[in-house]
Amino acid sequence: MPLTPTHLGPSLFLFSLKPRLFNFWALLLGSALMDFENVFWTLINALNDCPRCPHHGFFHSILGAIFGSFILAFILRKLAKSLDKISLKLGLEQSFSLKTLFLSGLLGWTLHVLADSLVHRDVFIFWPLKTTPLLISWSLYWPLSFGFTILGLFSMIILLIRIVKGKKT
Repeated sequence: MPLTPTHLGPSLFLFSLKPRLFNFWALLLGSALMDFENVFWTLINALNDCPRCPHHGFFHSILGAIFGSFILAFILRKLAKSLDKISLKLGLEQSFSLKTLFLSGLLGWTLHVLADSLVHRDVFIFWPLKTTPLLISWSLYWPLSFGFTILGLFSMIILLIRIVKGKKT
């Protein structure tokens, strides 16, 4: 699901249930950031006249999720002051500890990788092993995308209700 907001659905849902348990920014960025890898590989494949070549790589693996979440946590930690101001304006009080940032990013990243591993033959979650144990079928792509989108919209409604209620009290 390259560069689509569909992967935000499960992360938004988890955040809407327990907002103080996660960091909003790390969870959402962790669930979408690795798709920039798709753009990179798509461009490389286009230059090599190979439109059907794989477009997922290292960052679509568990090891890539750990590594990427670690980097994301440190970047977000540096931006914590600015992001916390925005969060508080939205009525979201949350932790910016490295542990919370890392675990939130890792959860979002892992949800993305697991979802992609259900439908893409080139997502090797146990990289460097070239195995796809969770692959079901490409035909699951659109139902999964639709479900994640609905989940995201539902979660945004829950979050908006929480924010409005929080500002009234």
